Amino acid sequence: MGSAPELIVIGLACNLVGLFLLANSIVFRSPRHLIAEFFGVGKGTLRPLRDYVLNKIQVVLGFLFLTGGLVLQAWSFLAQVENKLPTILICGVLVAVACGVALGGTLYSRRSFRHYLREFFHQNPFPFAQNMELTKQIGKAFGIPTQPDESVERYVARVMLALGLDPKAPVLDPVPHRKQRLREMAPLPLEERQPESRFQVVS
Repeated sequence: MGSAPELIVIGLACNLVGLFLLANSIVFRSPRHLIAEFFGVGKGTLRPLRDYVLNKIQVVLGFLFLTGGLVLQAWSFLAQVENKLPTILICGVLVAVACGVALGGTLYSRRSFRHYLREFFHQNPFPFAQNMELTKQIGKAFGIPTQPDESVERYVARVMLALGLDPKAPVLDPVPHRKQRLREMAPLPLEERQPESRFQVVS
């Protein structure tokens, strides 16, 4: 390795490269593109997929450069530390604690996700049998494996039981209800409206 000043300079250069890659991965999309995508115009293009792959590579490389730069700077100051072994042990403990927190956060997020799914489907009826792709994703989130010889009804029942729902309960489609409410809220045609008299007839 080099001397301490050289390691600091190299580490700072790595940090600059990492920050540049991370900043370049943040794509501020044009409002025109957002409005066009919201209304379904321009679908089918490969540009979002290409940008996603490029941004993911830039994020990974930026993180690696930042980490390498920080490690080099820490290594440059290690020679000035008197008690190296306790310092290295403390750094190892911090890394282990960070890994434990990340693992705990992952488990907690999965548990919270399942809780919110149960809460949502308890309040909103959903036709699971008519949306098997989404039903399979929900089953995967709850760790329900799919079997080749299993019927659709049985798998849907297993998913509903995992959500705390009754598989035998009738499922109401909320779409017709929303359409009915929209029809009720719509104004009546002109020929069906009754004209209102502005003046009262005095007898």
